[in-house]
Amino acid sequence: MNELSMEAFERRATEAEDRLSLLEKKLASKASGGGVSEDMICNLLAVLYEVRGTLGKEKNNQMLSEKKQKSLQKQVFELREENSKLKYQILHLKRNFRK
Repeated sequence: MNELSMEAFERRATEAEDRLSLLEKKLASKASGGGVSEDMICNLLAVLYEVRGTLGKEKNNQMLSEKKQKSLQKQVFELREENSKLKYQILHLKRNFRK
């Protein structure tokens, strides 16, 4: 993932967390004020907690992906550097062989 898509993901995740918090507060206020059954509130809270858990797992996956991406980028850089050195050595070996 590139930086823009990561930023967009983080922004959406934060927005989702904010909406979940608002929903939990609304449910809590309706539960204390009556009008909504306790079973319905429990079911909605269970769904909200499930969504929050999924969101946490996805954030963790994102962090792992970022670490893996950085590691792979470092590895690519090192391999390109090594490749460049080997090409340079081959060039000089060819020159010496021709002489």
